[in-house]
Amino acid sequence: MASVSVSHLIIFIASLVVAAGVAGTLTTGVERVSNAVEDGSLDVSQQVRTDIDIVSDPSSPSLDANNNLTIHVRNTGSQGIFIQPESIDMVINGEFVPNGDLTVTDANGDRTTARTGDVMRIEIDNTDGNYIADGNGNRLYLTINSDEEVYEFES
Repeated sequence: MASVSVSHLIIFIASLVVAAGVAGTLTTGVERVSNAVEDGSLDVSQQVRTDIDIVSDPSSPSLDANNNLTIHVRNTGSQGIFIQPESIDMVINGEFVPNGDLTVTDANGDRTTARTGDVMRIEIDNTDGNYIADGNGNRLYLTINSDEEVYEFES
């Protein structure tokens, strides 16, 4: 009789250990999924709140003597955008423009963040002629926080 009770006790303890392990694994898995959903929702929220418009005239682009291009971008979203080259991804005529070739300033003053309605001035260094082709058909893709705008202009 005692051997039956001991074997039942061993099986009971083993089943408790297995149940605790399964519960711990499930809790960890649920926590990881929850964190991933939360991180994803923050990213989507940031993308939804970001909206930009290029307000430069495509038929009369601002080109200086060195063929450097200046465009003006208005923040039409509800979230502020840092006025710095690292906030911007840009491709002109299929060529990625590195941050070192961009100068970003506040067109209305001397702020570090473009709030809703503020305009940023973005100057693209094209002194080597790497980005802008002569004539029609220049295309600029501008991306800020996954909001993309296209600007087609003549040079």
